[in-house]
Amino acid sequence: MAHVEPALPFDHFSGKLSRKERIVMRTRNGCTHAYAIQNPYTGPLAESRKRAISTFSKAVRLCKAEMLDSDRLAYWQDRYIQYRKVANKHVGRANLKFIGTTSDKFYSTLRGFIIASISAQLKTKMQE
Repeated sequence: MAHVEPALPFDHFSGKLSRKERIVMRTRNGCTHAYAIQNPYTGPLAESRKRAISTFSKAVRLCKAEMLDSDRLAYWQDRYIQYRKVANKHVGRANLKFIGTTSDKFYSTLRGFIIASISAQLKTKMQE
């Protein structure tokens, strides 16, 4: 007997159903989650927040370009394999060695690892 899981039309929601909706859907590591936005900030953005947003968006664009280039993608895949080996023992040391940050966040996807690495490089260039 085969195991069948029927696909529902709302299995892979992403984002809001309407503009004013407070419930947001997202898919992380194959699981769809719903969460409610409570007390959203509606005031003006601070300059530091604007810089953070622009740095992140630039990192995402650069990540996309890196992942489209097969040579660069192979480089990042090798680096990510090394990162995971070190992170299995100590996440903080792996982040310091491969990304340059002292956070204890484990990057579970290659894309997230690339974006974090590029963001850290961009931030150090901005501080110089």
